[in-house]
Amino acid sequence: MGGVNERERYETFLPFQHGREKAPPVTHVRSTLLSASLQGLRSFGWESRYFAALPKELHPVMTSIVAGSWTPIDIAFAHYTACDRMNLSTEEMARIGAEVSLRTQKTFVGTLGKAIASAGATPWHLLGHAHRIWGRVLDGGDQCVYKAGPKEAVVEACCDPLLRLTYFRAAHSAYYRVLCGLVAGSVFVRDVPKLRGEAAIGFRLSWV
Repeated sequence: MGGVNERERYETFLPFQHGREKAPPVTHVRSTLLSASLQGLRSFGWESRYFAALPKELHPVMTSIVAGSWTPIDIAFAHYTACDRMNLSTEEMARIGAEVSLRTQKTFVGTLGKAIASAGATPWHLLGHAHRIWGRVLDGGDQCVYKAGPKEAVVEACCDPLLRLTYFRAAHSAYYRVLCGLVAGSVFVRDVPKLRGEAAIGFRLSWV
């Protein structure tokens, strides 16, 4: 019941495409996301820790993964579970999430951000494309964006089993922090516990 009351506090800015209870679960993840994630781990010097946590039978899969295809959710879940087992700090998970965001959205969001920034855009313009951005990396699931204030948004995502993992939740929110940072000076993110579920997350974005 608490979650329902939490949602009722906000104005819906971008509604769910399917509805919270009707969205299909995520079944595939764009390999670009996994490839960028692995590259990010390497850039921070965490590759050996990652492969120590990943089942050995999946080592060839991840070392040969290339961007541009759809990967089954079980492979993605194994990847992010290994990331979870690395026991990174909150700050480290946020750093890698930001790195992956910049890698995967460099062309699409970067170009979009520059184009609308010249017209005096705000993060609301980018959040209005949230469904399109989601669909580029995840097949299935859904999300909604609420307006909690003039410079404050709440993002709720659902039906994504990866959101059960602490690492992926941290990376997911960091992804949007970097996204909004394209057109805002400073962006802050924090969890909304009342919107968290078995395969769901809610987080608040604010900017200045």
